[in-house]
Amino acid sequence: MTTESDPAVTRVTVVLDRADDWHKWLFIRKDTAQKNELWQYVDPATKAAVLPTLTAPIEPQVKDHNNDAMSIAHLTAAQQKLYQWEYKRWERKDLDKTIAAKHLYLIESKDTPYERLTTLKKHLAPSDASRQRDLITRYKALQTPPRGRKVEEWLRSWVEVTNMCISAEVPETMGSRAQEDFLVACRTIDPEYGTSGLRALIDLEDASTAIPSVEDYVSKFTTYLKRTKPKCPCGLKHYWVDCWLINTEHPQRPKAYANATGRKKLDAALAADNDLRDKINKALDKWRAKQQDGGGSIAMDDGSRPTRPTANTVRYTIR
Repeated sequence: MTTESDPAVTRVTVVLDRADDWHKWLFIRKDTAQKNELWQYVDPATKAAVLPTLTAPIEPQVKDHNNDAMSIAHLTAAQQKLYQWEYKRWERKDLDKTIAAKHLYLIESKDTPYERLTTLKKHLAPSDASRQRDLITRYKALQTPPRGRKVEEWLRSWVEVTNMCISAEVPETMGSRAQEDFLVACRTIDPEYGTSGLRALIDLEDASTAIPSVEDYVSKFTTYLKRTKPKCPCGLKHYWVDCWLINTEHPQRPKAYANATGRKKLDAALAADNDLRDKINKALDKWRAKQQDGGGSIAMDDGSRPTRPTANTVRYTIR
């Protein structure tokens, strides 16, 4: 990734290096070309035989605009110059400088942006099948939420990946399946929020009402987390039962988890507040009870024998 400077904004741009970069890279190139009214002349999805030809406007003649004008200095050639300048600028800055050096050999003998884009597409754009496989893998990875500060990045990825999946017509994201999958994943972070969201989604489907987009669901859940997550004695923002220092039975807790800074803060908080220990232990007791009752998850009985027995929880108490 590199940055480009613009009079109004400094933005991050994508350098075309691998097949994974193609769609993001092409999107930025398309956006720049469209702003300069040039995309129709270079779109690699257009066949060369039907590609419109870029022609500069004919330079105005003095007599065409002012019979009394004595020289061309009295007229404007801005439109012609603008086309030529923008076209060369887009070709030079937005193409050459955003391609990995090792791929420049592909376009050295190509004279126009269209020839260069079609060549790059041929060599670096992933096939539809491979892109779908990659997107499905990325989409499935979203089903397991991370912890701590990485949750914000995970939420952004939901919008990015699902939008790409919908654009590529990945079956797993058609209809309201992506919204349902997102709410199911939310239950890992906040069971009550995820469950109530699923109920509301079912009601909307039953009423044949328009379903909000994944982006809408992500936005609301992000706002909800910012408003509801309390600050834990370990210093992070999560509930006590979701703290891996407090709740060593948490199903997502790594076996070798260690957080020395958090441990010091937790120990200091327990030492400063005599009632905190009892409050935490009561919260853990409630959490264990929910786990023994099935963790609040929705289980459908199909009459089959369980494939995995439910393990009893080992009691742990903050001392």
